[in-house]
Amino acid sequence: YHYFVHIKGQAVEMLGMDLKEDCMRFCADVARELSFDGMHFQTGDIRTLPKEPAPDLVLSLHACDIATDIVLHFAASVRAGVILSTPCCQHDLLSKLDLPALSFVTDYPKLAGKLSEALTDALRLARLRTLGYETAALELTDPDDTPKNTLLRAILRPNFDPTGGAAKKAREEYQSALRFVFGEARADYPEF
Repeated sequence: YHYFVHIKGQAVEMLGMDLKEDCMRFCADVARELSFDGMHFQTGDIRTLPKEPAPDLVLSLHACDIATDIVLHFAASVRAGVILSTPCCQHDLLSKLDLPALSFVTDYPKLAGKLSEALTDALRLARLRTLGYETAALELTDPDDTPKNTLLRAILRPNFDPTGGAAKKAREEYQSALRFVFGEARADYPEF
């Protein structure tokens, strides 16, 4: 908020949302103390937000497990111009991993967890590409500061044709990745 308003001189309306009421109350108090008048906080589920007006930017910070997928689904469904997400706790895929060819990795819980994190985030980015986003996985901060330092970035391509060749190729790549990870039994993988 400070960057956009005070450094870039832009008018900004920003909504922070979380299921934890005490967290939202704390954030609202801090925003009030800093005179961040365009910053608002709401307790609730992002799935209840109206689709209009669509946000220019959706930012998800350390949303645990499939909460990241819920935010990504919302952001993509409203065609947010930019999506930034720092995922956390990718347990959903870990419980479904069945990759005999990679048992030399998955036999070790610590390594299986790291593989699950990488696969989960790669599948998220592949899915966003099918929806017209240019994607990247970046290092958010120094790994010494936090082990959860991956930033998923998705920028909506302005002239994306969902029926065009690039969209078809992205969908084929995504389906191929899903088949690799889950075989044909992938019905319960979080789609967005």
